[in-house]
Amino acid sequence: MRIRLVLNLFLFLSGILFSCVENNKINDLKYSSNEYQSLETSTGVTLNFSDLGKSKLLLRAPKLIKLMADQEQLIMECPEGLELIFFDSLMEVESVLVADYGKLFSNEQQLFVRENVVFNNRNLDTLFAEELEIDFAKDSVYSEKLVTFSNSEGKIKGTKLKANSNFTFFQLSDVSESHVNYDLQ
Repeated sequence: MRIRLVLNLFLFLSGILFSCVENNKINDLKYSSNEYQSLETSTGVTLNFSDLGKSKLLLRAPKLIKLMADQEQLIMECPEGLELIFFDSLMEVESVLVADYGKLFSNEQQLFVRENVVFNNRNLDTLFAEELEIDFAKDSVYSEKLVTFSNSEGKIKGTKLKANSNFTFFQLSDVSESHVNYDLQ
């Protein structure tokens, strides 16, 4: 419920904050349609989303393009990278996601990121990935591509990731490599 409120606030504020119009060919990340209509472009974007006065998400992007697709689907594209900071109920940083490319789909409440993806939480658990899909409605993170999960206990590589956004639930199939740190005290 809170994520949906934050996403709706994000979509509302993005309509207010963008002022330049630019037509671009968009690299498709998840959908095959190239019929996107570019509405607005903004640079140096910082968006803070809150719920009842408490910060929930902070998005920073050097460039953000607002697009309209079929069936009134609003898409936000960050072609030059993004940083997304998640806050807990005490407004402390819960996790941070950084990627070289991102695309948010409003109707599905999903964010797709790729290229040099690093997602870490306050427990120093870090996920490195080629690409991730984040489903805000389900508080879930998915990937079919190679990912590496690393923490103080070791690291593991594999594909077919399923996790929640703070890594308290984590499932990885097709494990290709693992290492356990035996130097723990």
